[in-house]
Amino acid sequence: MKKIIVLPMKGTVLLLFAVILIISTFALNIRNTYNRLQYGVPQGVYLGEILMEKKLQAEVTAIVEKESLIFLKRPRNAFLDPLTGQLIREVYGEKIDVRATVDMIMHGTPNTVYSPVIIPLEPEITVDIYRNITERKGSFATWYGNGGRAENIKLAAASINNYLLAPGEIFSFNQVTGHSKPGRGYQLAPIIVGNTVIPGYGGGVCQVSTTLYNAVLFADLEVVERFPHSRPVGYVPIGRDATVSDHLDFKFRNNTNKHILIKGAGGGYCVYFEIWSSP
Repeated sequence: MKKIIVLPMKGTVLLLFAVILIISTFALNIRNTYNRLQYGVPQGVYLGEILMEKKLQAEVTAIVEKESLIFLKRPRNAFLDPLTGQLIREVYGEKIDVRATVDMIMHGTPNTVYSPVIIPLEPEITVDIYRNITERKGSFATWYGNGGRAENIKLAAASINNYLLAPGEIFSFNQVTGHSKPGRGYQLAPIIVGNTVIPGYGGGVCQVSTTLYNAVLFADLEVVERFPHSRPVGYVPIGRDATVSDHLDFKFRNNTNKHILIKGAGGGYCVYFEIWSSP
């Protein structure tokens, strides 16, 4: 008589599961190999020094996106140096066109080395914009004394000098000049708080905002935000001042279709601003 070996039920199930797993893995490997041969990158295709053959589109996209972050060259706008007035030329940038590069690799010719498809990035501001600004639209000047107040006026005016404002853009005095703190060079000088005059850092900065406000009025630009002092000031007629503080700002909009350039400085006991634009 033949002897029949009966496996335990649990062992039979495990064996069956292992066989199914092996067959499934083998089938998946065959399918993956087929997909790569059928739909993957052709043989011998490189992106620079990276071998791309048999990679699927999702894998190629991930590689190209990673390369694009490394390759990115940001553009830089042309600008006027606020201290020297020197016109610094713009710098053009570049980035990888991810979609076009992926499409190129996926449909590449076998045994070919490709470079990424590059998109030039143009700066928003070029030297030509500055060179076309030749007409003064408005100006205003006020006079001041000396001491810490004079130093504060010079510092605030210098931070605005050669500021370029695009069409439709809003100028914020507080944002451009920053806070009047001693760490930024501002000194103690008289400031108006309510109906009282007390020492405070940045005293005199309101004369800068007021002078700029009047230049803006003569240039016929749109005033967006402006607050008067709580008491009259001596450097402009009543109603022509514009105070600023940590909570009060002076803002105006370039309501023209051209760039405007703000020139200003404090020196010789005079602070002045000029608004320039294209003819």
